[in-house]
Amino acid sequence: MDEVDGVIHALVYVNKLLRDAGEKAAAAAGQTHARRMVLQSAGDGTTVADIARVLGLQRQGVQRIADELVADGLGRYGNNPRHKKSRLFAVTPSGQSTLAAVHEEHAAWLTELNEAAPEMDWASLHLTLDRLTAALQASSRQPARA
Repeated sequence: MDEVDGVIHALVYVNKLLRDAGEKAAAAAGQTHARRMVLQSAGDGTTVADIARVLGLQRQGVQRIADELVADGLGRYGNNPRHKKSRLFAVTPSGQSTLAAVHEEHAAWLTELNEAAPEMDWASLHLTLDRLTAALQASSRQPARA
């Protein structure tokens, strides 16, 4: 059990470092990680509720960020043919440029990370994390899925 607990604690710390790296990449384009994630999740248009669901966030928080992105010209709202009250949020060309800048910074960081750990078997780690994800999802401690 100590090994399992040690892995969980290591993952919590790795998650913190990944969030910090995400903030740094977003900051290079004058954004926050949260704003970047909303832009990245919007694509050609989706509802704020769908973005919140995908990101595992509260709809109200995503709504606030989407409203800010619209005010800054990085996103826009449009009509939703499937729902009169739930507008679609989409990325504007300016938002696409911002995302491109973030992705460029992210790609540079990935190269740096890969060079810092040349012995890392990324494919094996990915498979292991997929297995851990499945085990966590199957855990009786997880809330029931809607």
